[in-house]
Amino acid sequence: MPGQPLPSPNRPFRCFVGLPLPESWQAGLLHATRRLAEVLSSRISWTQPGNWHLTLKFLGNVDAAQLPAVVEALRGVRFASFTLTAGQAGSFPGLGPRPGPPPRVLWLGLALGGEQCVRLAADVEQALLSLGFAPEARPFSAHLTLGRVKDAARGDDWGAVERAVAELAVTGEVWPAAGISGFVLWQSLPGAGGPQYKALAQFPARQG
Repeated sequence: MPGQPLPSPNRPFRCFVGLPLPESWQAGLLHATRRLAEVLSSRISWTQPGNWHLTLKFLGNVDAAQLPAVVEALRGVRFASFTLTAGQAGSFPGLGPRPGPPPRVLWLGLALGGEQCVRLAADVEQALLSLGFAPEARPFSAHLTLGRVKDAARGDDWGAVERAVAELAVTGEVWPAAGISGFVLWQSLPGAGGPQYKALAQFPARQG
């Protein structure tokens, strides 16, 4: 049932709160990462198809006994539905002047919906403060992780990341706007092919 955590063993759950993305975005992001893989030689751990989401708050390990309190706190977060559209690609750290350190994370930003994500992330964080979840040390940045650079190849043109994603928009190969009508408390489960995400509770948009 939405809003209710599933039965769990007595081990901590690795949890995060985030926004689910529709199948159209999952397909568009897969297309984008495949295009990037064609132009980059570095060893990159790309986000697995179907796993893309926008993280609002990473909780880390949560005791099973604390899950009901987490769900109850998140039930108090109220927000209106909003729309996301894809924006520019980038990296952490930023590309900047070269030579310089290679990026560690490749990401996709938002052209629309970023401000709503910032407000929602702040409300989620505020709701969980009383449960001992510390605020983030860095300001929240609304983005989707495309991949993590494990071993940077000499000579890779990191500017190709931005150009390849921009090309998708120019040629019309772009995913449509995504309507956001709720957020999810997820459990992250380790797997041989990368983590798998299990929805523990869902929280629909509501005002008032």
